[in-house]
Amino acid sequence: MTTEPGAPRGEPPASAGALPRSFLRSFLLLALDRGGRSYGYELFETVQAQGLVTDLAGVYRALRAMQRHDLVTSVWEPSASGPDRRVYALSEPGRGAAAEAARELLGIRDALSAALGRFDAATAGRSA
Repeated sequence: MTTEPGAPRGEPPASAGALPRSFLRSFLLLALDRGGRSYGYELFETVQAQGLVTDLAGVYRALRAMQRHDLVTSVWEPSASGPDRRVYALSEPGRGAAAEAARELLGIRDALSAALGRFDAATAGRSA
């Protein structure tokens, strides 16, 4: 994996349109809220498909932290095609946290949209 100049070692490169890593916890909560039970690698693929730049180790660290804070539960389940897998699900407090994450992300979206609108208006005013 190549990294951008100045990027921390081992970090995936940022790409145009990629969402910041700080959204990882919120995206994991939403993925579990909307998709139900899931295992770590599947959650990793889900958040990456949504445009989040992260790595697999970061997903597992976030899931362990969320479990310590009673937001998710996990159980080991046998796999027909390989080793047993740890499957994660939201706890009751995790469902509340997922709803809060959705509200926060909507607020961020609205704030960014308003800010970009003000930039566009300021730019239009200068070129007139």
